[in-house]
Amino acid sequence: MTEISDVTHQRHHFAFCVQYHGGAFRGWQRQPGQVAIQGELERALGTIANEPIALRAAGRTDAGVHGTGQIASFSTNAERPISQWLRGVNGLTPASIQVSWFKSVSAEFHPRFDAVARRYTYLFHDQGRSNPFLSDLTWCSDALDENAMHVEAQTLLGEHDFSSFRGAGCQSLTPMRRVDRCEVRREGNIVIMNIEANAFLLHMVRNIASGLHQVGSGAARGFLQSLLGAKDRQRLGITAPAQGLYLAEVAYPQQDFPDPPLPPLIRRR
Repeated sequence: MTEISDVTHQRHHFAFCVQYHGGAFRGWQRQPGQVAIQGELERALGTIANEPIALRAAGRTDAGVHGTGQIASFSTNAERPISQWLRGVNGLTPASIQVSWFKSVSAEFHPRFDAVARRYTYLFHDQGRSNPFLSDLTWCSDALDENAMHVEAQTLLGEHDFSSFRGAGCQSLTPMRRVDRCEVRREGNIVIMNIEANAFLLHMVRNIASGLHQVGSGAARGFLQSLLGAKDRQRLGITAPAQGLYLAEVAYPQQDFPDPPLPPLIRRR
């Protein structure tokens, strides 16, 4: 009689950094009948692993939003070297998606819940007319006063009720968030907003960008303070368009992750 022993397959756990141009996708999250970044990555990784792959991510970006430092993770039974994962996924996804690194992580790692901070960047192009090379990467705008925007942005620092900047359908149990940094600066015809917080509400960054756009266009001093106090989303007006927004970086101090290769306008000053 031949003795057959049970073989226990070891699970392997990976995190990776992915950059993407969001214009061609219906956002990060996989959706039936839609082309989404998560779906494209899961398809490619599943081909390499020869088994279904399910991704977890630091955040779910909306349709048209870009990522320069999105972090995702997955588990697999497949035995593959890091170089094969990296080369394979970049060969099997569209050119608008690019993974910059893979790292082995523990089974307990979660890219959303382990993150201690996230930084988003919003880009305004204030040349006063649309630019065919920048229209899907920035909010094309009339001239803005970046100094007024920066001064007003400091109102947001600290912990506040951000109900006035909260998108309809937000499922967070509380509108309270802590903003640690918010700066506005100019590089030529590009006005750059960087904002960092422990977490964000649905559409919070795009709504803050809208408020700062109004400040840069001449809204009275104290406009953002009045919005915070009102706790009324209707007071703000439009949400800034998706194409100017970038998920720039996600912070995991407990992990030895490489920095994402950020484009110059997305880097910290």
